[in-house]
Amino acid sequence: MRHPDILTREGSVLLICDVQKRCIKPIYRKEPMINNIKTLVSFAGLVGLPILITELAPQIFGGSIEEIKGLVPRLEPIKRNRYSCFGNEDLTLRLEAMNTNTLVVVGMETHVSVCQTVLDALTRGFRVHVVLDATSSRHKVDWRVSLEKMRRAGAIITTMDVVMHEMVERVDVPHFEKFQELINTIGK
Repeated sequence: MRHPDILTREGSVLLICDVQKRCIKPIYRKEPMINNIKTLVSFAGLVGLPILITELAPQIFGGSIEEIKGLVPRLEPIKRNRYSCFGNEDLTLRLEAMNTNTLVVVGMETHVSVCQTVLDALTRGFRVHVVLDATSSRHKVDWRVSLEKMRRAGAIITTMDVVMHEMVERVDVPHFEKFQELINTIGK
């Protein structure tokens, strides 16, 4: 038996929250965040981890940035006007259809959409892993405070490297060499 806080691929979904064109410029440590999200998207493709993308009011904030949208061009974003990604019934319906119980959350802004989404997910009974090096806000203090708030509420605060190693779990899997190549490209 394994500890329940160890992340597994089964029942998990990578949720990319609001990495949008008109909001990205002032984001604290935006380049590492973007690169880590791109690495997680590549990893998800390697291990068969489902991905969902959300966009907050794209008519105001623009669509998802090309660096991420280009990696999953056929994936239709879930659009909404409320900060929480659960502000649109489409997310709930897609998660139910995927039969998931665990969200791996990345994106921005951590203190707004990410935090409200995570708290709503916890209220709905999901296990939530927030990837701190794949999230950000305009201000470092907001990012840090919201990570602590989510942790206190029951979310697991983790890193991209931890997520990938926990999901791979072992070295005798067919995709381990490709996984090692991916891990070796990480620059934090």
